[in-house]
Amino acid sequence: CRGSGQIVSNPCPGCRGAGRIQRERKLTVKIPAGIATGQRLRLTGEGESGAAGGPAGDLYVVVHVQEHPFFQRENNDLYCEIPLNYPTVALGGEITIPTLEGDEPFKIPEATQTGQTFRLRGRGMPDVTGRGGRGDLLVTVKVLTPKKLNREQKKLLEQLQASLPKEKFEPTPRDEQEEKGLFDRVRDIFG
Repeated sequence: CRGSGQIVSNPCPGCRGAGRIQRERKLTVKIPAGIATGQRLRLTGEGESGAAGGPAGDLYVVVHVQEHPFFQRENNDLYCEIPLNYPTVALGGEITIPTLEGDEPFKIPEATQTGQTFRLRGRGMPDVTGRGGRGDLLVTVKVLTPKKLNREQKKLLEQLQASLPKEKFEPTPRDEQEEKGLFDRVRDIFG
């Protein structure tokens, strides 16, 4: 009787007297914007049916979000690295930054340094609860050095080098030599 106080004398072959049978079915689940890997969705009443005609339990769906090839996520903030050529960072200029809503124009200020990070407020992930607004997009500049130069380009760079004051290069202190990752550099800048 399994503690029920009565014995089923003629059980059906499907449930063998338990009063329920196992079956699979497909459910459509609405995934809210801004959900992150490891978060769970609860589907009330979609779990295993209750014993002796009791209510069904809940089904929990654990979400795994696929990594993006360009953006990295931390909480609701997104991080990316934009490669730029030397003239753009030295002279400034307008570039296009990819966001979740599409490409957006952005003005690079004159004398931008490699590793400098710019914050685009409200361009990150939406808060999954819908109450917290959106995170930010943090864009870090990476200066690209050309691998091949033609004669004219090389001559122009040599002229630039000759016109600049001689720099005295100081070695980097040992405790600053370990290379920091993108997240560590951005945390140092924005706290």
